[in-house]
This record gives sequence, C-alpha cells and structure tokens, in this order.
Amino acid sequence: MTHARVLTAAAIAATLLMSTMSAFAQANAPSMTPAERHDWERSHRLSKVIGSDVRNKTGDKIGDIRDLVVDDRGTIKLAIVSTGGFLGVGDRLHAVPWDALTLGPKDDHILDIDKAHLQATPGFTSKTWPNLGDDRWLADNRRYYVH
Repeated sequence: MTHARVLTAAAIAATLLMSTMSAFAQANAPSMTPAERHDWERSHRLSKVIGSDVRNKTGDKIGDIRDLVVDDRGTIKLAIVSTGGFLGVGDRLHAVPWDALTLGPKDDHILDIDKAHLQATPGFTSKTWPNLGDDRWLADNRRYYVH
C-alpha cells in the first residue's frame, strides 16, 4: 500500500472513530437545557469564541477575538485580540494570555484592563506577527495583562 493510501485509510478510520465516539457521547450524555447548552458552546466551541467581543470590567468594548493560539497539546495559550480599525483595516493585534480573560455574561470575554493601558501594550499587525514561540517575548508580553 502506498504512503498516500495508508494516510487516507488512517484518516477515514479516525473520522469513523470520532463519529462513533461523538454519537456515543451524545447518546449517553445527560440532556442539557437550552441555557446550559448555550453556556457550554460559548466556552468550548472555538467558532463561538473567535469573533466574540472583549470588554473591560466596566463593560466598554475594547476589541474582539480574532484568533486563538494553542500549544502542542491543543491548550489555548493566547487570544489574538483586535483593537481599533474597521473591518480589519487599521487594526492593532494583541497577544493576550488566555488565562487573563474570563467569560462574560453576553457571549463576550472580560479583560481587566482599561483602554489607555491596552494602548501601551505591545501590538502588531496581521503582517508583522511576533515570534510566539519565543519564551522571552511571551514572558515580557504577559506582564502587561496578568497582574
């Protein structure tokens, strides 16, 4: 069997296994109320997190989550938060440590930072991303967000 066929067979087997596991989990999971399902989806589904608003503790919108950065285990490490600009033009991106955000009450996320402090944090553009694998850069960046 060629390498491509082995990979294709493995992909099909993985898909079938995931489908079976998903069906099993749904059949054996306790039913959720619509409110519980909504809460679960906004904290677990990446499609619900990306695009959500980021607000400060006073409720002012300071940006939105543009992207998420995960480590090699699939753990979310950073939320890439877009501030300013309009429809992605002229915006500034910030690599916010995931643990600095909390789930808000309105399908949003809360960051304990005011707008002036956020403007002083290191930012970048969609064309000038920093090296997010650089531990020194990550540690320096983190100090702006985690108190």
